[in-house]
Amino acid sequence: MLFIILTGVLILIAAVCLASINENQNLSLEEYKIVSAKLPEDFDGYKIVFLTDLHCNEFDYRNKALIDMIDECSPDAIFVGGDMLVSSTDSSYDVALDLMKELSLRYRIYYADGNHELRLKRNEEVYGVAYKDYVHQLKEFGVIHLSNESVMVDSGISAICLTAYDMEEKQYRKFHPAAPSSEDMLDAIGEPDPDFFQVLLAHNPNYFREYSKWGCDLVLSGHFHGGMIRLPKVGGVISPQFQLFPRYDSGEYQIGRSIMILSRGLGNHSIKIRLFNRPEVSCITLKKK
Repeated sequence: MLFIILTGVLILIAAVCLASINENQNLSLEEYKIVSAKLPEDFDGYKIVFLTDLHCNEFDYRNKALIDMIDECSPDAIFVGGDMLVSSTDSSYDVALDLMKELSLRYRIYYADGNHELRLKRNEEVYGVAYKDYVHQLKEFGVIHLSNESVMVDSGISAICLTAYDMEEKQYRKFHPAAPSSEDMLDAIGEPDPDFFQVLLAHNPNYFREYSKWGCDLVLSGHFHGGMIRLPKVGGVISPQFQLFPRYDSGEYQIGRSIMILSRGLGNHSIKIRLFNRPEVSCITLKKK
């Protein structure tokens, strides 16, 4: 009897592993429409592809399947939400850099850091100049790298404002993360200009309420990998902060006039499990109200 139970458990584990391996390579294109009266007329129909949490994952040789899916969306720009690499002393960042290089030949790219890039930046005694070299390469490709700063994304006629917010380590802390205060955000990125449609790249979705108070129209986040395992009618099971059934796991959320698009991300690290949780390319169309 014990042998039968153990055999059943091993078969179940093997089935889960095989399903997860398959799902990790099974890309999904998720389409969103953001409608706002604040958008300029010439941004009506403007398309953004949002990429996050690649963690050096590859979809086909040199990410051909991923690039083909991005081309299918035919974006005006690509916004990157961070964690495209894995912060490890023995990791190569070539997969992320090769993808950025290839995409930069076709599209304008704006890149914000996630917690993995920021870990490289804040721990030079461990990682040396890896962060500086990585950002230097991005800029060599023509990628616009943003760190606690804003840039105007122009259409040639008018513009919207894009801001990247680098959160502190305590905001990524496991078990008991600390929400940023209004003062924290103002000190880091200043005040938004109410005359412009404001997009905020903020890697951790936990603090959507704080982002809304700051004054953004659209937040783009990742980090949670969709909750790793997704259950029907329940959603994601666990966050990187080990929160069970987190409030925000994937999809579209709204507080007041602020909307957040939370991507399930493209890869994972450490525990590489995905079930009912396909990697996501987010294709966002802006519409003038």
